Amino acid sequence: MSLMLPNFGALQSHRLRNTAEQIVERVDFGRQRAVMTGIPHRLAIDLDAGTYKLEWQGAGAENAASQPKPKIEPDIGSRLSLAPPPTTERSFQSISGPLGRLEQLGRGVEFGWIETPGGEVDFGEAFITFEGDGTASYTMLVLNEPGGHELALEILPLADAVRILDEEF
Repeated sequence: MSLMLPNFGALQSHRLRNTAEQIVERVDFGRQRAVMTGIPHRLAIDLDAGTYKLEWQGAGAENAASQPKPKIEPDIGSRLSLAPPPTTERSFQSISGPLGRLEQLGRGVEFGWIETPGGEVDFGEAFITFEGDGTASYTMLVLNEPGGHELALEILPLADAVRILDEEF
């Protein structure tokens, strides 16, 4: 009879591992896309809602903050400014396609906490940002399940890799 019953603990463990691997895929894709485009990307994580999505600093004109046009006085004695134009701040927006849509964590899986250079956070929003050259700061993102099992995703900046830790960390 015991051979007929499924091992629900193993199923939950697989769900946690699969969720971790899906997040690793997003992180790897974001890093690669940042390198290919030269534009910063980030994984936006909502720790409370258990969601995440991949974003980039949009290059479209619709994302650029409008800048006032310089005044050119018709006075002959006035000089034309040779200062560079002010830079426009671009906001982050979701990337197009399936990897940019909002994803929900697997059933029974939740974010535990995230550790970034700015400190440890266990609620609200957090971001894992990749600069245009693909570099990122060291980050550890912890996923857990109600049974107490935890996995950590460790973003290693020098190795350009993400490691899944399934042990005490």
